[in-house]
Amino acid sequence: MVENEAALEAGQRLFETVEHGDLEDLRQIFAPGALVWHNTDNAFTDVPTTIRNLDTIRTSAVEFRYEDIRRSPTPEGFVQQHTLIVAMPDGRSIRDMCCCICTVTDGRIARMDAYHDSAATGAMAHKSTKPADE
Repeated sequence: MVENEAALEAGQRLFETVEHGDLEDLRQIFAPGALVWHNTDNAFTDVPTTIRNLDTIRTSAVEFRYEDIRRSPTPEGFVQQHTLIVAMPDGRSIRDMCCCICTVTDGRIARMDAYHDSAATGAMAHKSTKPADE
């Protein structure tokens, strides 16, 4: 069983870093060998690939933020629901209702299962599932 406070702190660090911080810091927030799974493609990505995908989205967007964040501890980590708002320079915008279920080990995220609104995320066609070193 994970300590609730440590799990919630890991979640806060993760999403604050994704929204505002240096994405390379995710290497310290995620545990070694951590994986991120997405319902929209039923695929796992490693942390370097996740960083690359997030960087592509963030640097392409004129707005990238989370709203309506609700985070609760679980016996293995935490669950978070939020709305991701992304606005692109060409006027397209994404309003992604998301639920993330995270496993936390030793204060670091070992696995994330991310359930995205597939109708909203279709606009993010540039997402890669290939490892970052390919």
